[in-house]
Amino acid sequence: MKKEFITITFFLFLIMFSAKSEEISNGLLFPEYQKGDVYFKNHTVVKSLLNYETLTKEMLFKQNDQVLALGLTETIDSVVIANRVFVNYEKSEFFEKVSIGNGDLYIEYISSLISVGKQAGYGGYSQVSNVKSIGRMSSTDGGTTYQPNELSLNEKYNAKTHTSFWIRRDGKFIALGSQNQFFKAFPNKKQEIKSYLIDHKINYESMNDVKSLLNYIFASLNKLN
Repeated sequence: MKKEFITITFFLFLIMFSAKSEEISNGLLFPEYQKGDVYFKNHTVVKSLLNYETLTKEMLFKQNDQVLALGLTETIDSVVIANRVFVNYEKSEFFEKVSIGNGDLYIEYISSLISVGKQAGYGGYSQVSNVKSIGRMSSTDGGTTYQPNELSLNEKYNAKTHTSFWIRRDGKFIALGSQNQFFKAFPNKKQEIKSYLIDHKINYESMNDVKSLLNYIFASLNKLN
């Protein structure tokens, strides 16, 4: 594969020219920008410092002192950051791809901003009685800056992140958040899934539980081949 290093001119047609505010850094999947590779469908590979923003659901890269968002994600095959693989779901959003034996599991990272306190005297913050979700960040009409929804300058916020799990069947992503969604993903394995669920209590927000059920299903499918 042909490898190239990121330059400003190379990415002029790929980025959305949107500098990101790094003040809300705890929405980032990695604590620091990591060395990674962007693999394009035309077999070009571009190296950069990369991170994934779970609030805006965008893949970010650092160019000098600027943080920019990858655009034209439909031209990207995959992004590898610190040996972790990410694929585009829709629009700017990426799922992490995790191999589990005979198949793959896709992880969606979702964050919202949580108010944890209001500014008090001497630069401190007082605790609030009702911790509330503020919501994801939204872009301005010009697409050049991003600001959170309804944020107060007198409050301190943290990003609360949770995951949901998906599988890809016949080129389409199917969520795996319930028994019925597993039935939809594997319509020919309903009885096997029901039998498994009799003996196993599944938390559909637990990666280990979801992976165990998928491994059971994949092993069952493999016996038929």
